[in-house]
Amino acid sequence: MSRSNVPVAAAYARPWRFLNIALTVSFITWIDLGAVTVMLPSIDRTLGTDNNILQWVFSGYSLMFALVLIPAGRLGDAKGRRFTLLLGLALFVTANMMAGLANSGIILVVARLLQGAAAGILTPQINALAEELFRPGERGRPFGAIGATSHAGAALGPLLGGIVIAVGGADDGWRLVFLVNAPIGFAAAVLIWRYFPSRPTRRTNHQHDLVGTLLLAVGIMLVILPALQQGQWKGLLPWLLVPVGIGVLVAFRSWETAAARRHPPVFDFRLFTQRTYRRGLLIGFLIGAGFAPLPAIFSFYLQYGLDRSALITGLTIAPFAIGSVLGAVLGGRKVDRYGRPLLAIGLIVLVASLAMAIAFAGLHGMTFLIVNGFTLLVVGVGGGLVITPNNTLTLQEVPRPDVGSAAGMYRTMRQVGSAMGLAIITATLFAAVGANDGRWSTALRYALAVALGIVVAALLTSLVEILGSRRHGRSRAS
Repeated sequence: MSRSNVPVAAAYARPWRFLNIALTVSFITWIDLGAVTVMLPSIDRTLGTDNNILQWVFSGYSLMFALVLIPAGRLGDAKGRRFTLLLGLALFVTANMMAGLANSGIILVVARLLQGAAAGILTPQINALAEELFRPGERGRPFGAIGATSHAGAALGPLLGGIVIAVGGADDGWRLVFLVNAPIGFAAAVLIWRYFPSRPTRRTNHQHDLVGTLLLAVGIMLVILPALQQGQWKGLLPWLLVPVGIGVLVAFRSWETAAARRHPPVFDFRLFTQRTYRRGLLIGFLIGAGFAPLPAIFSFYLQYGLDRSALITGLTIAPFAIGSVLGAVLGGRKVDRYGRPLLAIGLIVLVASLAMAIAFAGLHGMTFLIVNGFTLLVVGVGGGLVITPNNTLTLQEVPRPDVGSAAGMYRTMRQVGSAMGLAIITATLFAAVGANDGRWSTALRYALAVALGIVVAALLTSLVEILGSRRHGRSRAS
C-alpha cells in the first residue's frame, strides 16, 4: 500500500513533516510576489512594455490571489488538502514556465494572473493544515513558522531576484527567476503526492456554490480595480465601481445565507458573530495595506530614485526580511502566552520605526544605507510581531469544519488590503515625485506617511479589541 493510501489518522501522525512540505510551497509562492519588484526595469527593457502592462505584471498577481482565496479554502475543506495542493502546484509550475518563456507583455500578464491564482489556491491550505494538525494550545509555533516563511519569501524575493538577475544578465535574468521556481514546485508536488493522505480528513458536501463564487469574485474585483488602475483611469468616475462592488458583496452575503440551507456556502457568515474574528479581519486588512507594500516602495525608491541595480536594491532591503522572520518566529512562540497585548506591542514598534524612516528619508550615501538597514530591520520585526499573532488569534475560535474558508477570508482581507494599500501608496510616491521637482526623498516621506496612518488605525483597532476583551471578561466574571 502506498503512503498516500494509509488511513488519515496514521498519515498525519507526524504533523511537522506535512507542515514543512507545505512551508516549502508557501516560500516559493511568496518569492514570486516579492521578486517582481526588482524585475520591472529588466522586463521593461526586454519586452518594451508600457506602464499599463507593467502595472498588471506587478499587481495582477495580488488581484487573482485575493479572488481565489476563499473558494480555494472551501475547495480544500471538501476535496482534501492533497488534491488542492497538487492542483495549485500544477497551475503554479505551468504559470512560471509560461512567464519565464514569455515573448510579449500580454503573455507575461496572463502568466502572472495564473501565478496569483495558483498562490491563492495554495495559501489557505497551508493555514488550514496548521489548524487541523495541531491542538489550539499548540498552534503558536506552526503559525509562527508559516508567518516566518511568508515574510521570508516576500522580503527575500527582491534579494534573490537581484542575485539571479545579476547572474543571468540585466536583460534576461528575470526569466530565470520564474524558471527556477518550476523544478522546486514539481519536487514539492512529488512529496505531496507520496506522503499526503488521498482522502479528505472529513466527509463534506462536495456540491460547489458557483453563483456564490462568481458574486464574490466580481465584488472583490470591482472594489480593487479602481485602485489598481488609478494610474490609467483618470478622474473620479472609475471609483464609482467601488460602491457597485460593495453592492455585489452584499448580494453575495444574501445568497450565501440562503445557500447555507442547501449546501455548504463559500463562506459561512455566522463566523462574523465572533468579535475576535471580526476584529482580526479588520486588523489583517489594515496591516496588509500599511505593511505589505513597504518592500515595493523602497525598491522603487532605490531603483528609480537612486538608480541602484537590482542586486544592490535586494541587498538594501534584506534587513526587512531578517526582521520579518525574527518577528514572526518570536510572535508565534509568545502569542499563546501574551495574546493580544503582543499584537499591540508589534504595532507600536511598527509605528515608531515608520516614524523613524520618515525622519531619516533625506539622508544620502552610506549613512542612508546604514540607517535605512537598521530601520527596515525594526520595521520587519514589528510587522512579524503583528501578522503571525493576529493570524493565530483570529482563527483560534473558528470551528474546525469552517477553518479552510475562514482562513481564506482572513487571507483575502489581508490581500485586498495589500493590493489597495500598494496601489494608493505607490500612487502617492510617484505623484509626490512629480509635484516636488523629482525629489525622491520627499516623495518617500509622503508615501511612508500614508503607510504610517494606516498602521496607526490598526493600532487603535487593536487597543479597542483589548479593552473590549477585558470588559467582556469582567462582565462574564460578574
